[in-house]
Amino acid sequence: MERLNVQTRYPDAMASHTIGLLRWVLMALIVVIHTDLVADTGCTNTAYAILYRWAGNVVWLASPLFFLISGYLFVASDSGFTWRTFSEKCQRRLKTWLIPYLLWNTLFLLFYGLVGLVLPSILGEIPPLQEMTLTDILKAYCCIRGEGFNSGPIDWPLWFLRDLMLIALFSPLYVAIIRCHKVTILIPLLLGCIPHQLGFESEIAFFMIGIWLNIWFPSLSQLLRKPVWWSLPLYLAASILVTVSVPVPAWSIATFTFIRNLSGMLLIAQICYQVINRHSSTDWRAMSEPVFFVFAFHFMITRPLTKLSANWLMAHNAGSRAFSMVHLLNVILTIVITVLIYKLLRQLTPTICNWLSGTNNKTIKSPQP
Repeated sequence: MERLNVQTRYPDAMASHTIGLLRWVLMALIVVIHTDLVADTGCTNTAYAILYRWAGNVVWLASPLFFLISGYLFVASDSGFTWRTFSEKCQRRLKTWLIPYLLWNTLFLLFYGLVGLVLPSILGEIPPLQEMTLTDILKAYCCIRGEGFNSGPIDWPLWFLRDLMLIALFSPLYVAIIRCHKVTILIPLLLGCIPHQLGFESEIAFFMIGIWLNIWFPSLSQLLRKPVWWSLPLYLAASILVTVSVPVPAWSIATFTFIRNLSGMLLIAQICYQVINRHSSTDWRAMSEPVFFVFAFHFMITRPLTKLSANWLMAHNAGSRAFSMVHLLNVILTIVITVLIYKLLRQLTPTICNWLSGTNNKTIKSPQP
């Protein structure tokens, strides 16, 4: 165990700013997912539903890329990744991951308890607060939404953080495997192609790919600087194979999805790098500070907003163009409202804002995953 000592590094300035911009792009994609109007209206055969299904090839890149970035940054250290580094990382993540996770789910539990009295339809599968048992309250912090491995906490987007905390605990194992040779990249690549019976195989795969990049790539900027010509056609081909409904084995769908995610993530990262290269004077790391707050809070805005929008669209027998415009408007409103609340809370109660955001509002070397 004492021999765990692997050279890792923080991202260089350009890569760090790229990650800062990426976090906003990925956050916007997540909001697009959570303002989907298909589920609330049942309009599965409309032009809007078909367009959204194809757009899913882009928006569903958000979570895998967040896991990859998290893996890269979790093992990052100027002194290398050791058992001491791992211990220090875990202690810091108590404030940046665990405490915000508990606080936000508590706030959502109270929110649904109050709003559910006025708008019961917002509760969905969640029982009213006054009818909750102790088991229901405990499940609200981990798995009250959905079933089995696809379940999530009452603050639904935080399923990502719940899984990330569990996956990160095994980082020394991933590092011990990956440091052996570059060819160990085949392990997460094969893992990502397994049909998702449990639900977290691809999460571990992308987290491991992030670690592999940190150990074996001297510079992320070197990877992103030169566009990879094959990434776009590969992404388009894989997207078509995933989206078109044809009877194929489950393993092939998992493989095509994994290929789509990898090539799509490379495309997004390279586009963000080129934007940073052209606007190098902007401090994208500082601008990404509200991202976690938006990530944790936005579902409190999107659920009632989407419910009300869906009811209005159905009442007016709206067409696909109206659906698309309302969806886009809901995305913009959600992000603007959550950022404004973040800035207001930062001004009024910076301490509470720090706890909810998992930050001390000090300058950091790189964005926290």
